[in-house]
Amino acid sequence: MQNNVEIWNQIFWLAQLDEQHLITSMNDLFKASVGDHADTMSGKPLELFFQPFSLKTKRIISWRSIWESIEQEGQWDGYVFYASPDNSRLTLFVTIKPYESESKTVYYFIAQDRTRQAAEFVEDLSKLRDLAFLKEAFDEASIIAITDNKGVITYVNDKFCKISKYDRSELIGRTHRIINSKHHPKHFFADMWNTIQQGKVWRGEVKNRAKDGSYYWMNTTIVPFVDEDRKPYQYVSIRSDITDRVKAETKLAEAMQHDFRRTIKSLQNCIYKVKRNELGEVVFTLSEGKIAEKLSITTEQVEGKTLREVWKADFEQVERYYEQAFAGTGSQFEMHYEGSYFFVSLSPVVNQGKVHEVVASMVEITERKKAEELIHYMAHYDALTNLPNRTLFTSKLKHAIARAEQEYYQIAVLFIDLDRFKTVNDTMGHSKGDELLRQVARRLQTSLPTHGYASRQGGDEFTLFLDYADRSQAAELALSIIDQLSAPFVLDEVEVYVTPSIGISMYPDDGLAIEQLLKCADAAMYHAKEGRKSNFCFFSEELHQKITNRLELERDLRRAVGQGELELWYQPKMNLSSSRLIGMEALLRWKHPVYGIIAPGQFIHIAEETNLITPIGEWVLKEACRQMKVWLEHGMEGLSVAVNISFRQFADHEFPELVAKALHEAGLPPQYLELEITESVAQNAMHAISALTKIKELGVGVSIDDFGTGYSSLSYLSQFPIDRLKIDQSFVRNLNASNQAIIRSILDIANHMNITVIAEGVETLEQVHFLQQHRCQEAQGYYYSKPLPAEQAFEYMVKHSGKT
Repeated sequence: MQNNVEIWNQIFWLAQLDEQHLITSMNDLFKASVGDHADTMSGKPLELFFQPFSLKTKRIISWRSIWESIEQEGQWDGYVFYASPDNSRLTLFVTIKPYESESKTVYYFIAQDRTRQAAEFVEDLSKLRDLAFLKEAFDEASIIAITDNKGVITYVNDKFCKISKYDRSELIGRTHRIINSKHHPKHFFADMWNTIQQGKVWRGEVKNRAKDGSYYWMNTTIVPFVDEDRKPYQYVSIRSDITDRVKAETKLAEAMQHDFRRTIKSLQNCIYKVKRNELGEVVFTLSEGKIAEKLSITTEQVEGKTLREVWKADFEQVERYYEQAFAGTGSQFEMHYEGSYFFVSLSPVVNQGKVHEVVASMVEITERKKAEELIHYMAHYDALTNLPNRTLFTSKLKHAIARAEQEYYQIAVLFIDLDRFKTVNDTMGHSKGDELLRQVARRLQTSLPTHGYASRQGGDEFTLFLDYADRSQAAELALSIIDQLSAPFVLDEVEVYVTPSIGISMYPDDGLAIEQLLKCADAAMYHAKEGRKSNFCFFSEELHQKITNRLELERDLRRAVGQGELELWYQPKMNLSSSRLIGMEALLRWKHPVYGIIAPGQFIHIAEETNLITPIGEWVLKEACRQMKVWLEHGMEGLSVAVNISFRQFADHEFPELVAKALHEAGLPPQYLELEITESVAQNAMHAISALTKIKELGVGVSIDDFGTGYSSLSYLSQFPIDRLKIDQSFVRNLNASNQAIIRSILDIANHMNITVIAEGVETLEQVHFLQQHRCQEAQGYYYSKPLPAEQAFEYMVKHSGKT
């Protein structure tokens, strides 16, 4: 308890106010932060020294409205300004709560210094404005739409509204199904989603339906924006109207038997035909259209010439597509020619089973490519300094580590924080602070050797890595950076001094993963800050000791998977009406050679972070099937075994095949296996429905675990082919009024949908009676039995099945 109080005193400003809001006492941090003002504040109203405001709008908030809010709501949380004794202004996040003491009302004032975070928030708003200007640039060039990671439209530009004939208000919040023409098969969009959900760019041509029922074609590029874990959080689609081109191609097909050449000469794009000559070379037989004239590749200029002669060096990048076309498969590709970009579609002309010629349509997409390049830059570079951002830095470092692993060399990772930057920002303003960061970025780039790479992480923090570097080379680079940044910076003819604190971690000595290396460098940087300024520090053994236990556990877990230290325990599941045993849930345990039995809560998160969850999950599934088969051979018919499936395991597209394989290897009939998944699988509903359907086709049962605590959605519940809902133990163990209402609602919904409900965490007879009263069919928990090793579980099964 004493330690907790000390921690509060080190982190929070604490003060007590009387009924008139006068300050009656302050903790040490409060007094140290306000300095000489402490004596002045004692006995004075709080309003004299602090000014509430809105962080987003910077508008002042009256104290009167705050006291009224406290009286109505029982608490106020928000930001206040405080002018410190050194005349700098601090931004505090404050909580004010009343407390009744001896028939009197006193107030507690709890605050934390958020000055730096507030400044970064303002900077982020500035960056957003810069990005808005960039957005306007390519908004004018292309048809733009932005969706979240579930495909819900969050933004469309005017061109999108114009071509779709929908108002913006009719589009925002909807998906692209609103303009679905039903022209494309389902697998077309499934392939598109599969591509972009992997963080890859998708390109294709899509036929859409406008509000008035008319149809139009779009050449579409969808660019995923990914977070630090390479998971898409939004998608930007860039489109160009190719309706005229498609109509022209349709018109072209209709005119093939008429005056073909005269028709295509008037087209805006380029239509050309190629065939193989006697030598097997692909030669032009026709080329017409406005683009053909622009590029000087009309029929008169290219007829009889080979593709290599016309496309020259650009031919190498597209040769394979022509080979595919002459093999009978149409193809599409982009190519660069004469300083412009083009989209080319190849269509083989087949006669009596042979490809006689290939017809191509070429349309210019230079403006669209420029827009794509701009989006790529925005996604990977810092708008303020033009340095790579965190996403690009992580990607580059990932590739560097892969090379270092193959070639056995070291990498130095440097984490840099600017000392005194806040002072410059506060005294000279954010615009001067931004200029200082730009100058720092330029100096960092000049300090780097050819095998170094720099980025801005955010605020006044920068990261670098140095390939092929030992500790002495890393130290030399750190000293060079300190020297470069210690020289004065000139802002509006005023010399300004800032110095860097640098932390250094080494691959592979301090870690193998990017996150670990950055954490180590960050920890070393703060250690450098604690000493003198303008200093660097390597990640030390002392710092290393703090994370040793976690790394040792990870190492032991890797060994445990291969050395048979994992085992399954089983908890009985009971029918509430008959008190009959209906099955067992398999629960993972780790039999550590030193620490004994370890529950999954202590190591599953490590398994998920290191991807060990995949082999562990496969072992659990196969072992549970094997054990259930043994019990079945001993006469335990009518029972089943339930296995928990992790989100990552379920997300594998080959997971249904793994289930089938586990059943086959164990010789277990599918009706004796049940899989427990969590609600989080609904985040990718399309994949979840497909996988669950395949699993149900095997004859395996499916239940949703921990229902009510995660990604709940009745619409998905109605679509998922499930057999059971498992009420989370957090609701059962604490049967207060709210939890009782939640349980009743879950049971009511499930009973109307003919879905069986099982409650977990049942520990008392009172809980059993409540569940029986509200028609819950099944239960499990310590009231019936704790999880048991396999041998004891079998004894329990024999005892409660009446068999010997």
